[in-house]
Amino acid sequence: MTMYTESLRAFLKPVLPYLDDESVSEIMINGPTDIWIERKGLLTRTDASFTEEGLLGAARNMAQFVGRVLNEERPRLDARLPDGSRIHVVLPPIARKGTTISIRKFFKEKLTVQSLLKFGSLTPQMARLIEAGIATKLNMLVSGGTGSGKTTLLNIVSSLIPDEERILTIEDSAELQLNQTHVVAFESRPPDKFGKGGVDMGDLLHSALRLRPDRIVVGEVRGGEAFHLMQAMNTGHGGSLATTHANTPTDTLRRIESLCLMSGVELPMVAIRAQVASAINFIICCERLHDGSRKTIALSEVLPLNEKGDYRTQDIFVFTPVAKDDDGHILGYHAPTGIVPSFVSKARAYGFPDLDETFFDPATYGLPPPPTFLAGSAYNVRWAPSLKHREEGRPDPSHFKQEWADFEEKLKQQAREAKAAKASAQVQVPVSHPAPPSGARPRPPEPPARS
Repeated sequence: MTMYTESLRAFLKPVLPYLDDESVSEIMINGPTDIWIERKGLLTRTDASFTEEGLLGAARNMAQFVGRVLNEERPRLDARLPDGSRIHVVLPPIARKGTTISIRKFFKEKLTVQSLLKFGSLTPQMARLIEAGIATKLNMLVSGGTGSGKTTLLNIVSSLIPDEERILTIEDSAELQLNQTHVVAFESRPPDKFGKGGVDMGDLLHSALRLRPDRIVVGEVRGGEAFHLMQAMNTGHGGSLATTHANTPTDTLRRIESLCLMSGVELPMVAIRAQVASAINFIICCERLHDGSRKTIALSEVLPLNEKGDYRTQDIFVFTPVAKDDDGHILGYHAPTGIVPSFVSKARAYGFPDLDETFFDPATYGLPPPPTFLAGSAYNVRWAPSLKHREEGRPDPSHFKQEWADFEEKLKQQAREAKAAKASAQVQVPVSHPAPPSGARPRPPEPPARS
């Protein structure tokens, strides 16, 4: 531990227990006496508190720690600590309740696809489809809201890139942890106090294109660099990956369109939309649900624009929430929609022969078809029949409603059984007279009861 690290920990003493607690993912300091933490996806208010001077001192110490300026002229700080944690600081009077700090912790333990399967974030079939997309060099975007797990998911998806490929990563704050042998990592740099020396994401993307990348991985697209990334994806740099803030697959495309306009490029709107639709092939959409769990809610293929110039996507897999259990946890299921993506024939040639029509049929897995999914330019709220149902002719919707009700009760029963099994495993039967430890004197017999 360096002198600077010890100094920083001393300034952050009131929240040290949460910094050292591995179950805490984020610490939110809204003012000296208003401190919250995120643990397992849920927000909890703490009893910790700072003095006003102590909190301001902690903020300035962070700025000094990363070699940045934080004062009245520059009251905001966005940076990364040496341990990888991301911090954002806002000083008063802009922060009305006092110095505001967010610390999003960096976890050294790297999650894998198996971790997501264990957490129920996706299914083996969804992981298989993503792997096929990586092998066929689809350009993918991971989208979702703040704290939905985009960067974690991008890390895991990037780990599927073959080891022999040359990967260039571009980030605003370095968070990616790639284990491949040929990785070139770039991180943007803000300008100094004189407004000089800044290197933005667009600059780094220009450099990356001149360094013969096999794959370009962008930590988060949030500005005009989006247009240059679309250009790269459309000019032979297949298999690129990035994240962005958006809630649905269609919103993702609109978000990228808006960011492209920030580049100042003077092109007709339909031309920009055509660039976006042809550059992005696949969207992985994730979400943090109300119970704190994080789910991959959609795997969607991007289609060409329709005749009106509107975006079109089609959901291949979706997550459907069904009900809540007795503890408020959301019960739901991932299922294919029955739509077969256009890149499947190429994927089969690349070593994925299992991606046949039955792979995308919910009936194959004994699941009811998702009641709603995106197919084209808008959501179709309907009961989607499986392949078997199509062959027999579409049945009356009441058939699906009864199937849905039965499935909902099945999920609730499974949740009750899982809870009972967990509680049973935690029960410990006490021993009346445990054996003494090795070397200890045996317990003397109890005296006989008096008559």
